[in-house]
Amino acid sequence: MYTIKQASLRTGIDVSLIRAWERRYGVVHPERSAGGYRLYDDDAIARLRAMRALIAQGWSAAQAAAAVVDAPPSAGTASAGPSDLADISPGLVEAAGRYDVAAVDRLLDELFGRGSFEAVIDDLVLPAVRLLGEAWAEGRIDVAAEHLASGAVSRRLSALFSVGGTAGSGPQVLVGLPPESRHELGALAFAVALRRLGVDVLYLGADVPVASWVDAASQSSATAAVIGIVTSRDVVSAADVVAGIHEARSDLIIAVGGSSAGGIATATDVVVLPARVVEAARVIHARIAGRDGRRRRRSARPAVS
Repeated sequence: MYTIKQASLRTGIDVSLIRAWERRYGVVHPERSAGGYRLYDDDAIARLRAMRALIAQGWSAAQAAAAVVDAPPSAGTASAGPSDLADISPGLVEAAGRYDVAAVDRLLDELFGRGSFEAVIDDLVLPAVRLLGEAWAEGRIDVAAEHLASGAVSRRLSALFSVGGTAGSGPQVLVGLPPESRHELGALAFAVALRRLGVDVLYLGADVPVASWVDAASQSSATAAVIGIVTSRDVVSAADVVAGIHEARSDLIIAVGGSSAGGIATATDVVVLPARVVEAARVIHARIAGRDGRRRRRSARPAVS
């Protein structure tokens, strides 16, 4: 559930306009907290995004509201499919190639607006990022253009991370990349997914030295550490991170994720996460919950005299 300020950040719609659409058109019907504050669920967020998209296409507010209200409740949160990506991604690459920031922002808003974060991140957003990388590798766009579009994605993920949870609440998990690894959008998306499950993510970012990983593991109360392995070149440095963390904190759950995660040696107890970030976040969340449950059961046992 999201406050009205969080809903505004997630939809790009001003707080006063959200209230107006609720009052005039009944587009959303937020719940209320114990203190009387509006609370919006993912379906409400999807309805607001849908209305914004229709108005951007030239619909009047009344027409857009009628269409959104009449839509099935699950329409805004259904899983996105490959056809959705095919509709948008070529335009995104083209817009990036001509440095059209407004068009890039509009297309990314449409990608993120196709459903909840969990519905779009693996099937739309990250595949679009990969297509941008492929366009650069094939020489169809310059690296500066690829960075421009990737930066726009990063800003959206960072905003979602900020509103996705509260620092200091829930179990702590370190998330980041090994030394010399800089392609962090997958790790950041994973951090968002994990934070939305109630985990206190300590996001370390890209290109984190082994000593810094060890320091973070030693000085924090983290329960787990997740290292992203994006390319085959990252495997050796990621293995160094795993070894360093394991030596400093043998009690820590250590996991690896990313397209080259399967290349790491698992002599120590390392969890290799699924490729899809939402599934990977659920695996870590379940591991943490299982460990916490075992600890509670042990502490509840009566002492043997």
